[in-house]
Amino acid sequence: MKKKVLIAAGGTGGHLFHAQQLAQHLLGDAELLFAGHKLGTSPFFEKEKIPFAEITAHPLKKGFFSKTCIGFWQACKLIRQSKPDVVVGFGSYHTFPVLLAAACLRKKLVLFEANCKIGKVIRCFRPVATQVAFQFPNNGGTLVSWLPWKSASPRLPKEEAKKLYGLNPEKKVILVFGGSQGAAFLNEMAPKAIARIEKYQVIHLAGPAEAAIVKAAYEKLGIAACVKPFEKEMAHAYAAADAALCRSGAGTIAELIQFELPALLIPYPHAAENHQRTNGEYLRDLGAARLIAQNEADVEKSAHCVSGLIGELEERKMPLRKVKEEDRQRTHLADIIRRIIL
Repeated sequence: MKKKVLIAAGGTGGHLFHAQQLAQHLLGDAELLFAGHKLGTSPFFEKEKIPFAEITAHPLKKGFFSKTCIGFWQACKLIRQSKPDVVVGFGSYHTFPVLLAAACLRKKLVLFEANCKIGKVIRCFRPVATQVAFQFPNNGGTLVSWLPWKSASPRLPKEEAKKLYGLNPEKKVILVFGGSQGAAFLNEMAPKAIARIEKYQVIHLAGPAEAAIVKAAYEKLGIAACVKPFEKEMAHAYAAADAALCRSGAGTIAELIQFELPALLIPYPHAAENHQRTNGEYLRDLGAARLIAQNEADVEKSAHCVSGLIGELEERKMPLRKVKEEDRQRTHLADIIRRIIL
């Protein structure tokens, strides 16, 4: 009889993409169930493929106590019915009631923190967890493989990847993106900044709301650009790019390492506890990236940083290669869970 794994995840693609990648690695070894807030309406959750339960949750502000009580009751009922052998938590307030119920019911608890700075929910349950796993070093827990955890597909040669986006294979490409839903600031600033330097080509993932506007901006400036709302096959975009202009979420940092892509990082300023800046500082301190705050990232400064980065590509790639080599010594989160349940 298969063991049961309950995965608590919700919120942004930054949590759900990785939770679903873990689920793919555990298929065949365990019976899986997802639980979290608003999974049924999330555009990042493959609800048709994965069994799930909706659990009420609320951020730490007015309404938190009453909503958490409801979610805690729902989660206790779910855990008693499904009887998971282990509960895996990915952080964020979306998972708090599930993890609270798991802790109260004395379930084995495995936590994963993707960011360099440990979030409130992971800090809260760390003392009662069976295992706490990190991808960034210096957090005192078990280091696991850098994201992404999905099965690696053959990487396209750079020239072929550029052609896939309708770009000239002989010219450098800057990849611009702001996360799973785009970033209004980057959508506004990036075309103007890139226009100030040499006419590099661009792949710009602008989000569904602003893709048409961003495309028109590049056309007006005479810049060769492939603008898309979203890219499911990010490996192709990374393969085509020579440098990136992006935010510094945990998944983004890991993918920049995986694809050895130097970047100008502009952290999202409203991220909880400014964790994106801490993530970005990790790559900056390695010498693999430049980092500027959004309130300092005007068109002129951003153009200067991107131009300088393009001139330093080989130097910036060296620390990324070193981190990749060290990653081979790490274990996979799925293997940790297997050892607990099997």
